[in-house]
This record gives sequence, structure tokens and C-alpha cells, in this order.
Amino acid sequence: MRNFIHLSLYVIFIFASVFLLNGCDEENTIIPPSEHFEPEGWVVRDATSKPIMVIWQGIIQNEWQGNPVEDTLTAPLNALSEHLTIKFLDINKNLINPPAGSDHTFGYSISDTSVLSIVQDSRTDWAFHLKGKKEASTKIELQVKHAGHVDVRTPLIPVVVKVDTTAYGEPEGIRLSYEATGAILATADANTSSGIISVKKDSITNHIKIEFYDDQGRYFQPEYPLHSLQYVVADGIIAEIIPEPAEPWVIKLKGKAIGNTSVVFKLIVGGVAEFTSHPISISVN
Repeated sequence: MRNFIHLSLYVIFIFASVFLLNGCDEENTIIPPSEHFEPEGWVVRDATSKPIMVIWQGIIQNEWQGNPVEDTLTAPLNALSEHLTIKFLDINKNLINPPAGSDHTFGYSISDTSVLSIVQDSRTDWAFHLKGKKEASTKIELQVKHAGHVDVRTPLIPVVVKVDTTAYGEPEGIRLSYEATGAILATADANTSSGIISVKKDSITNHIKIEFYDDQGRYFQPEYPLHSLQYVVADGIIAEIIPEPAEPWVIKLKGKAIGNTSVVFKLIVGGVAEFTSHPISISVN
């Protein structure tokens, strides 16, 4: 009798286990993880899409497709490098785009953050600027992050910070002046503005030059077409901004009706406003 009871309990246990396991399978279906991105190489390109650094199977190259490439990146002191973009290489050394979707993001690690920083025009872009903080050298690791962890990484890339008198920093303000005479019409940062743009009714001004300035007081016109200019006139009945097709940083102002209004300028990169000015006054008389 005792053996029979033990056998019965054993059978019941087996059936219960099978039932529970089947129930778990139905309720907790295993979802395969999303694919990992596994390129064979990295290509860092300048603003003209020319490769300036190539990493193939973990090794920084000295030449690529018969052309010399850098084994060290350069960052300007207290200024931004040109717009650098990232592409990848497959096993056949074909250029491929970064992975799509929000699961994969661009990441980086800087060995000495007192020497170097990275500035991104948009955090969702596979692109960046290098910004030097002091004249020195450090190293940077570029990364592909997948769901928060590092999926792919470069070897440590040497970076040297040097003074570059042609470079400039992030835009802090805007200045408008007549192109022909250099007479300043107005300036603005994100919070304040001074000056006024005046025009007579039914008239159009001469060419007005747009410049931006950084935190070091350096005036510049950004790389085009990576950057573009947008503007919004508060009252389009009073005045209208007319772009100059062949000159991306030149405008004209047309007076349409007597009155006062204002205009806001935006510096756009990758569809995002990198800088937005305080409203600048317009007078039509």
C-alpha cells in the first residue's frame, strides 16, 4: 500500500509539473533579442564627406583606397572642429550607414575630459565636433551603444589639441550688418537684442549680412549646407525677409506696411535649432 501511495504521488507530481511548464511557456514566450550591430570597420569623415580616419578590424589605418588618412585627430583649442560624421564598413569594405532605430546610439569615452570634449549638434546624429579645452593630448574611444551597453568600440584614438585661428565655437549670438558698408544694424543673443532694422514702405534694403559669434567673441558664418538659416517675422503684413539665393548668409528686408514688428533668427543643423535669437526690432516707415 505504501508503495502504491508513493507511486500515485509521483504520477500526480509529474502531471502537475508538465501542466505548470506548459502554462509558463504560454505566458512567457521568449522573445529573441534584437540584432547586434557588427561592422568590420569605422570611417570618420569631414564636412565634405572625405574619409579622414579609417579603422579596419580594430586597427587604425595609415591609408585607405590609395589615399593617406590620419592616425590622430586634431581638436582646436576653445573652438569646434569641423562637422565629423561616422560611417561603417562591412566585411567587403563597403561603406554602410549607422544602425537605424533608437536601440542603437552613438557613444564615446574620453580618457582625459580636462583636455577634450565632444559637442553634438543633435544627440541622435552619428556626428560630432571635437572641442579642445587645453593644449595637450588625450585619447578617445568611439562607441556603438545598443540598449544602453557598448556593442562595438574603436581602439583608443589619439587626439591632440592645438590653437587654430580659423576655428570657432558654438554660436552664442548673431550680428546683422550691411554687406557693402559693414554698418552694424542689430545684434542679439538668446535673451536680449539691440539695434533695429529699418526700411521704407514698398522698398527693399540693400544686402544684409548675417554673422554669428561664439563665447570668445569670434564672428563666423557656419558651414553650409550643413547649417541653414530660418527666420520668422512676427507680423508678415508689415515686413518680409527676402533670402538671397546664391548667398546663404545674406538677406534683404522688404517694407510692406507702416508699423513696427520683429524677427527671430534660427541657426538650423540636422533639422534642430542650434541657436535661436531674441526678437530683433523691425521698423517700416
